[in-house]
Amino acid sequence: MKYLRLELRYPPALIHPIHRLVDESDAVERDVLLHGSLFDETADTFLFYVEGDIDVYAEALRSVDRIREFEITRIDESGHYVFLTQRRDAVDEAMFGSLRRTGVVVVPPIDFRPDGVARLTVLGDHEPLRDALAGLPDRIDSEVLRIGEYDWRQHLFDPELTDRQFDALAAAVECGYYESPRAASVEDVADRIDAAPSTASEHLRKAESAMMKSFIDLRDVA
Repeated sequence: MKYLRLELRYPPALIHPIHRLVDESDAVERDVLLHGSLFDETADTFLFYVEGDIDVYAEALRSVDRIREFEITRIDESGHYVFLTQRRDAVDEAMFGSLRRTGVVVVPPIDFRPDGVARLTVLGDHEPLRDALAGLPDRIDSEVLRIGEYDWRQHLFDPELTDRQFDALAAAVECGYYESPRAASVEDVADRIDAAPSTASEHLRKAESAMMKSFIDLRDVA
């Protein structure tokens, strides 16, 4: 089963008023769609994870007519769950209508970032995935960040390593580079991945950095 890691970039007219907060206000640091129910023909229900000033976020929710109701649950000082129901409109269809098709599954979370960017994972067969991308409105720029075989276990913790970074880490673990005391050297890792020691060392440094940052982000959310 193939998956695509996508970055979608929306023009201002297609950015949801709440997600626009990420651009316009320093009060909201993170806005992540965790789950959604689309069974109703006129309204959708979503669960978001929000980091930042929840009072500013709540005030923005109240100002959007299409949001019917919402409930906020505090996790810690900066993190909150926001459970809301909103009326579906043409903007929603423009954003995600093409991805709602037979043979395609959008795998949450969807991370809404500054500058109208949303990052998400989509899985399915080649042709439905191709058609889903082709069906996106011309105003939405899309970039495929990664393509691979889907593994649910990977998405529990995914630091977004390149293939070479992953190969270097795997080789380092297999040959004992991370054992204590260390049982292998960078040169041993380099031999296993057929690279120069300096290249292997760079792969390991970048992979370790990405993993540590991803782990801290995961701990922060948890």
